[in-house]
Amino acid sequence: MASGLAHEIKNPLGGIKGAAQLLRGAVSDPELVRCTDIIIREVERLDGLVEQLRELSTAPRLHLEAVNIHRVLNDVVELQRQSPAWGAVALRTAFDPSLPPVRGDRAQLTQVFLNLMKNALEALGGTGELLLSTRLEARFHIRRRSGRGRFLSVLVEDTGPGIPEEHQAQLFSPFFSTKARGTGLGLALCQRIVGEHGGTIGYEPRPAGGARFRVTLPVSQDADR
Repeated sequence: MASGLAHEIKNPLGGIKGAAQLLRGAVSDPELVRCTDIIIREVERLDGLVEQLRELSTAPRLHLEAVNIHRVLNDVVELQRQSPAWGAVALRTAFDPSLPPVRGDRAQLTQVFLNLMKNALEALGGTGELLLSTRLEARFHIRRRSGRGRFLSVLVEDTGPGIPEEHQAQLFSPFFSTKARGTGLGLALCQRIVGEHGGTIGYEPRPAGGARFRVTLPVSQDADR
């Protein structure tokens, strides 16, 4: 139902946006131009929301391969550094260079960490620290015919205000958001993607203040041989 509804909404949104763009080119009154800009901007926001809803309602088709998680994280950092939201944020990394690759879909994993870093930067408001760390996870194993499969973990942390305790249990619920203009679908989509990879994602308060999201992913089976 959600997928069908998303498809039906996207078509008229395209028509509304196209009409608003034509109208914008035909008016010269600054107030009318401002109004058409609002229409276009809000249509784009709704289109993004509908696309997230469609992705959440449809199981992703994963193209699994051995993925170097540090390359994914570095690529996302480079993307986010171009954003005005980065401001004066200081980046700290603690990557374990000996980590084996994960078995994953590079594009889907990029989406997960892009979402987590965007959330962290919004929480920081242009100041503070963004912390990224990786390690082999000793707490989780899965049984395979060839032995026990291993996991690695990625921590995305910030020194912002953190998440109030009363909201933490709902963080991954669709349409729940602590942001005034949040869709409440970003973290739900992250959870869906990580789950499809056989991993986990969770929130942990930082003892020193701020937020910490831990993503665990299974190591590529080839690395366990």
